[in-house]
Amino acid sequence: MSKSEDESWLPKPSSRTAPFFEAASEGKLRLQCCDDCGTWTFPYRERCQHCGSRSIVWRDASGRGTLYSHGLLQRAYHPRHEDRLPIILAQVDVTEGVRLSTNLVDVEPDAVKVGMEVEVAFESLPDGSIIPVFRPATD
Repeated sequence: MSKSEDESWLPKPSSRTAPFFEAASEGKLRLQCCDDCGTWTFPYRERCQHCGSRSIVWRDASGRGTLYSHGLLQRAYHPRHEDRLPIILAQVDVTEGVRLSTNLVDVEPDAVKVGMEVEVAFESLPDGSIIPVFRPATD
């Protein structure tokens, strides 16, 4: 398998999503927010889903949230999963009102509980890019 095939699963930032990935490389969670009504959104949108405004800006989010749901990946269905199992797949409701699909790290699977407080952390990918993940809140 060539290197390009091996990394084909990695997220590819576009001009529209670049602020999200650039912020992650700076250790920040950045999401879109409507400049008119204050509604946060994810994934990328050109128009506010609440008021219809096109005045959407990227803002740093708190990076804090609550675990909404989770699942456990225990088999290596793809070579990228080998040596990483188990992987805790999670949906996190961030304080700003957006639900993110992510991974939960730095916690044993048996300790994961719906409703637990979590905070953003960052994971380096094989190509050197960085993505936000979540871990149990430390305070």
